[in-house]
Amino acid sequence: MTTKNGQLNDGREVYLNGNYVSNLASEAVFSRTLKIIQRYYDLQHENKAHTFFEGDIQSSVMFLTPKSAADLAKKRQIYEEVARESYGMLGRTPDFINAGVAVLENYADNLGSDDHINFALNAKKWANHVKSEDTFVSHAIQNPQVDRQKGLSELLVSGQEFAGVWIKERRLDGVIVRGAKQVNTLAPLADELLIFNLPGLTPEDEKFALAFAMPIATEGVKVVCRKSTMKTTYSLADYPLSNAFDEIDAFILFDDVFISNDALFVCGNVNKSNAFFEASGLFNHTAHQDEVRGFIKLEFVTGLAVKLADKLGLRGFQRVQEMLGQLSVNLEMIRSCIIASEVTGKMQNDVFTPNMQTLLAVRANLTTYYDEAIRAIAEFSAGSAVGVPDFREFQNAKIGNMLEKAMTSPLMDAAERALLLNLAWDITGESFGQRQRVYEFLHGGNPMFIRMQHLVNTDLSDANKMIDKVLENARQDSK
Repeated sequence: MTTKNGQLNDGREVYLNGNYVSNLASEAVFSRTLKIIQRYYDLQHENKAHTFFEGDIQSSVMFLTPKSAADLAKKRQIYEEVARESYGMLGRTPDFINAGVAVLENYADNLGSDDHINFALNAKKWANHVKSEDTFVSHAIQNPQVDRQKGLSELLVSGQEFAGVWIKERRLDGVIVRGAKQVNTLAPLADELLIFNLPGLTPEDEKFALAFAMPIATEGVKVVCRKSTMKTTYSLADYPLSNAFDEIDAFILFDDVFISNDALFVCGNVNKSNAFFEASGLFNHTAHQDEVRGFIKLEFVTGLAVKLADKLGLRGFQRVQEMLGQLSVNLEMIRSCIIASEVTGKMQNDVFTPNMQTLLAVRANLTTYYDEAIRAIAEFSAGSAVGVPDFREFQNAKIGNMLEKAMTSPLMDAAERALLLNLAWDITGESFGQRQRVYEFLHGGNPMFIRMQHLVNTDLSDANKMIDKVLENARQDSK
């Protein structure tokens, strides 16, 4: 596929910095990020553990349909290796949707059919296509937040055509769709888009009840990127993360786009649309990949906090030791919960499925744990990080030598100190780090609602039995 082969100029319509991008390879934000994404494919050639054979066909382990906890553990190890290529900072690498595609065929019958379209068969064929081509699929599910006090249909009637993606025209061979999706991560670099809705459509929203897949280079699809966090006039030494890659988010605009019948998974059925994420099997298995990726990111910032404390001479303070101890405890809790989600999983639709309650617990707490590590990094580096000069100053004939002496400490020389502090600033103070923080907080949904959902599904039957027993014993004793 396009991304797999490192080619992006296939006719996709991408806008960045107010301009149409005619040559994506010439833009550093795309070319540098693509190199990291391509590591997903490179690793399959470098490490045989990244592939498996289904008959005579060799495929990525991401497409392995898990049949046991051991299979989930095998996939976790590969998720970890892929995530470490970007230090956990790229949240939507190809393995995210691929984790769901691996089980789609087992769940596809839930999508059903109507008088004209076999949605289940479409999903099965698409899953096989993605597997055989190892396609990079990005997904778009969030609707633009135009007016939260009005429903989608109400907004459409009032003339707001871009509050979501809706069916403008039905044809014998497909539908014409118009509208928008927001915060589509890595869309400019993907091969295909998977479009669907989260639960929440009302009976009046039939026109918005859609799920479909299509190439990113489809006529009428416009990818409008957010401002990049990359600073190309500086070196990687100045911005060790910002200048390495940027997980570009984008608005996707659909300007009367034709979607053929064989690309539709849901069309006009509100109940099917609301159920799609779970009914397709995507929810549980993409969540497994996502929490593993989140663990790697937490591992990175935890390690950075510890290294800063060591190199800045802070490790001897008890308060610092306690802070670092809490970070290491948090990391172990996330690691243990992910493993627990695998060993307490269950068979569903002939797929061994991770325990979603445990994964929701990870999702609810990972945001807090990540923020704790970021706050520790910011506190430890403090004013030292703010004052690091442009790395080119070390080569300045007039001041370079003096600057090197001023920044050298008994624990590290000036260059090492500047690099470490620049990394700390990149992840805490720069727009790159702030985007990473916001992403971690909200990409999986509002943490408040996650906790509420977790409570609703928590089994306290044994606890209630013990409480009833205590109360009954007390009642009997009082007679």
